[in-house]
Amino acid sequence: MFWFFPPSHKPTTSEYAVLFVFASIGFIALGTAALVMGFRAPPEKHALAVQLEWRGVWCLVLGAVIGFCVWLYNRLVD
Repeated sequence: MFWFFPPSHKPTTSEYAVLFVFASIGFIALGTAALVMGFRAPPEKHALAVQLEWRGVWCLVLGAVIGFCVWLYNRLVD
């Protein structure tokens, strides 16, 4: 497995912060896309659109919670 190499050093807190910020941005973008697709769905696919909208809301909430936790951690530690 040439693509997997163990880390040569312990990750720093700023590297973890970058990971969590990008995860938060990714969840928010995914949730926004799911909401837009759910709202634009045809009336024939109403049940599927409602499920997609709920998942979009959950992605937005998860992204906001991750972002808030990163912000709170940085406020309390720094």
